[in-house]
Parts: sequence; structure tokens; C-alpha cells
Amino acid sequence: MKKTTIYSITVAFALILILSSFQISRGRHIYRNQWTIPSQKQLQIKNSSKENLNVVLYNTSKTEDLKYITDKNQTKVLPKNDSVVTKINFINELYIVNNSSQQNLFKIKIINNSGKIKATVKDKSSK
Repeated sequence: MKKTTIYSITVAFALILILSSFQISRGRHIYRNQWTIPSQKQLQIKNSSKENLNVVLYNTSKTEDLKYITDKNQTKVLPKNDSVVTKINFINELYIVNNSSQQNLFKIKIINNSGKIKATVKDKSSK
């Protein structure tokens, strides 16, 4: 009797441990990096791995679009409350520009990233 109780407790504990190790989230991507960009500022993102990587950029704002500047100095729109999957060359920096009158939350997921991400908020420049 004592062995079956210990066995059932061990099995229940192992099952709880296995089930709690999975992360369930809404949507297609889990964003581990997010920043608040103040109004009329830009976010500069650098990656220590200087590779050409697929990234998912997500604008959480429900009112304003953000813009992002790629490695070829092309300005593209990041629509409000939407995500964009693109390829970014991290030899250069990635800039996320907030032209709105209020701060916005920005999230990024870099797929197959082996480097460390560094980000700083700067005043808008003439890039």
C-alpha cells in the first residue's frame, strides 16, 4: 500500500513537472525582447552576431504606425497592431522610428539568433 502511494505521488509530480515546462501563449510567436519608444524618438537595435537573420517585428500600438529603417536605409512601415516578418542584416543597425505624439511598445523576435541584443533610445536623426 505504501509503495503504490509513493509511486502515484511520484508519477503525479513528474506529470505536473512536464506539463509546467511548456509555455502556452497566444499568437504565432513568443516575444522575449520589448521596449517602450518615447514619442518622436527612435530605437537603435544592435546584435552581436553580425548575420543576416529572419526577424518578426511587432507594433503593439492600436492607433499609430511605426517605421523601421533597414540596412539599405530603406524606410518601411510597421502597421499598427500588426507584425512583419522580414530579413535584417545585423552588420548594420536596425532603427525603429516613433513619429507619433505618444510612446509605443515595440517587440522583436529574432529567429535562430546566437548573439546578444543591445538597444538604445535616441533622438531622431536624418537617416
